[in-house]
Amino acid sequence: MPPAQDPAERLAGARIPAHLAVIPDGNRRWAWDRGLSPIEGHRRGFEVARQLSRFCRRVGIHTVTLWAFSTENWKRTPEEVAGLFQLYESWILDLLPEAVEEETRVCHIGRRNGPPLGMVAECARTGFPEGLPPPLLAAIDKIEAETGHFENNIINLAINYGGADEIQRAFGRLIDHAAAAGVDPKGLDPADFLDTTGQRHPNPDVVWRTSGEYRSSGFLPLQAAYAELVFTTKYCPDVTEDDVADAILEYSARVRRFGG
Repeated sequence: MPPAQDPAERLAGARIPAHLAVIPDGNRRWAWDRGLSPIEGHRRGFEVARQLSRFCRRVGIHTVTLWAFSTENWKRTPEEVAGLFQLYESWILDLLPEAVEEETRVCHIGRRNGPPLGMVAECARTGFPEGLPPPLLAAIDKIEAETGHFENNIINLAINYGGADEIQRAFGRLIDHAAAAGVDPKGLDPADFLDTTGQRHPNPDVVWRTSGEYRSSGFLPLQAAYAELVFTTKYCPDVTEDDVADAILEYSARVRRFGG
């Protein structure tokens, strides 16, 4: 039996997206199907996300955005939320040496301080009334500080991120800027105040969701207005490099008109 083809070789001649945004869904369902705790599903999902990020860098995708924790995820049990935050903290610190070695900038996108709008009670119920916990924020600060000067690649970690919340924060920044600059806020573009503003590729070319859910759930609503949406029925922990290659090939086969 001939050896399996390297998934990267399948992409020869394909149009490679500059920015791939991923909704890595299905970790809990994967765990439940195997009689495991949800945290074990998330742990496996994180391992897969790291492997797939490496593959993306290898095939020439500059920016990968991973949606790790949505503003709606505060509705989950206190045990799951606390476990997720511990996983994020350790995952970020484990990623740091690799990011430095490969000169990859790691950025946090999402609400850094305080609970999201409408989630005050949920944050308090889970034991985090101030939003993201200090140890996780410290890990975020560390990896951003030590990788902030790199330009080879970018990994965006969307933690405590929601599309409506981002728009609210963007308008807050716009209003503050207008007041400081003494200009009419009506003349400013909200796109200049989004979480990915200033990056080389702020808008995803592809939004890819795992687990068989066919919706974007408000992920990067302004940035992804013209992104190609691609879906797989596989749960995130089962996703392989071949699945990423399939998503890229589907994107490459589409004609993008951007309204023209």
